[in-house]
Amino acid sequence: MNKLRSEELEERVYDLIGIGFGPSNLALAVAIREDAESASVKPKSFLFLESKEAFAWHPDMLVDSARTRSSFMKDLVTLRNPDSRFSFLVYLQESGRLVDFVNLRKFFPSRAEFNDYYRWAAEQVQDLVSYGSRVTAIEAVEEAGGRVQLLRIRYQRLKDGSTFSCLTRNLVYATGGCPKFPPGVSTTDDGRVFHSQNFLSQLCANFPDDRATHQFLVVGSGQSAAEIFQYLYKHYPNADVTATLRRFAYQPANESHFANTIFHPEMTDFLYDLPKADRKRLIAEHYDTIYSAVDLDLLAEIYRELFERRVIGNEQIRICSMLELRRIELLENGQVRAEFFNLVKRSTEYWNADGIILATGFRRNGIPPLLESLTGYLQQDHQGSFEVDRSYRISAADGFAPQIFLQGFCESTHGLSDTLLSVLPVRAKEILDALDGDSVAVGTSTSQQSQIPGMSSPHPDWRLSLRRGS
Repeated sequence: MNKLRSEELEERVYDLIGIGFGPSNLALAVAIREDAESASVKPKSFLFLESKEAFAWHPDMLVDSARTRSSFMKDLVTLRNPDSRFSFLVYLQESGRLVDFVNLRKFFPSRAEFNDYYRWAAEQVQDLVSYGSRVTAIEAVEEAGGRVQLLRIRYQRLKDGSTFSCLTRNLVYATGGCPKFPPGVSTTDDGRVFHSQNFLSQLCANFPDDRATHQFLVVGSGQSAAEIFQYLYKHYPNADVTATLRRFAYQPANESHFANTIFHPEMTDFLYDLPKADRKRLIAEHYDTIYSAVDLDLLAEIYRELFERRVIGNEQIRICSMLELRRIELLENGQVRAEFFNLVKRSTEYWNADGIILATGFRRNGIPPLLESLTGYLQQDHQGSFEVDRSYRISAADGFAPQIFLQGFCESTHGLSDTLLSVLPVRAKEILDALDGDSVAVGTSTSQQSQIPGMSSPHPDWRLSLRRGS
C-alpha cells in the first residue's frame, strides 16, 4: 500500500480520471460533454488516459467483412438520448451515407464502420483525452489519521518516455480484459505464437508474404477464431490452415429474440437484485449468446468453402475438433510444435506450424493489476474480486473517499451486457449520477421500462418465481 502525505501534493486535481479510452469511456466522455452543454450542471474537470496514439476499437481484429453483433442503435447515446448529436445516424448523415445505409436494410454495420463512428465521436471530445499516455501506477494519498481523499495517477508519455502525475477525486477503470490462455501456454517473443488481440499487426510483421506456403494453426471456437480462420484461407491462398476446437464443432450464437432480452438495460437491475446463485445460473444459461459462439452467416460461409474445396480435392484448410492445447514448443527449424490432447482418443497429438494464433478469449475476473496497490482500502468477495455496488462502484473501507468505478469488469454482478455495447450509454449516465451522489437504487431501472412482446418486464414476482426454480 502506497502512503503519500498531503503536503506533497502539487499536481493538478481532477474530479474524475478515466483509465482507458475504448467504447466504454468514450460513451462516458460523450455523456460528460452533453452534461457540460446543460446550464444546470456544475462544471467539473475530467481527464482520460489512453496508451494508444489515437482512438481505435480492437484495430487488430478489423478484418474485412467482419460485422458488429449489435444493432446500430446500440451506439454511444441512442438508448439514453435518441436526440443526441453523437448518434450513429447523425454520423451517417454527416458522412453523406445515411440514405445508402438505409438502403442496405441491415441493422448490423461492419466493424470497420462502427470503428469509424467511434473515431468520429472521439474527435469531438478529444480535449478530454491524453493519447499515448500509459498509466504506470495508482497510489492512495493518505492524510493524517489514514484518511484518503485523493488518488495519484502516474503515467508515461510513450512518444518520448517522459513521466507525469496528477491527482483525482474519483476514478473510472475501463481498460478491457487481459488475454486468456490455456494452462501452460503463452505467446512467444519471436512472433510465432500470438493472441488474437494482436492478429493483424503480428500477421503483417511476421508473415508479410501472403503468397508463401505458410502453415497456420488457429486455436479457439468463438467468433474471433472463426473470423481469423476465414481471413487466413482467403488472404493466404497457398497456406495450410487448421482450426482446432476443444469442442465438437463451431456453435451458432443464440441470437433469438427472447434470449437477447438478457441484454436489455433494465435486466441489469433484475440480475443485480437476484440471489448470487440464481444470477450465476441465469448468466451461465445465456453464455451461448456471446461466448464460444459464431454468427450463423459466417458458419455457413466457412462450411461452403470447405465443401467446395473438397469437390476439387483441395485439402489445404480443415477444422479439427475435440483437441485441447496443452503445450507449445519452439523448434530449431523456425517452426512451432503444438501438443494437443485428443479428448476422444484420450491420446496426445503433435502439430507443427509456422504460426499459431490463440483466439482464446479474455480474462476480466480478479483484481486488475493497476488496482492492486489499493486492495487494502477496497472490499473483496470470497473469490478475490472487488465488491461492486449497483452503480459499478467498488465498495471501500471507511475513510477512503475516492469513488472507483469499473466498466467491463462486472459481468458476475451486472450481467452479460457488461462487456458488450448494449448498455454503454445507460451505464455512462448511471456512473455520472453516482458521481453526483445520485446512486442507482437496487431493483429500479434508470431507463424506461420496455415491454417484451408476450412477456412482462422484470418485476418482483418474476424474481420470486426464478428463486423457486419454476
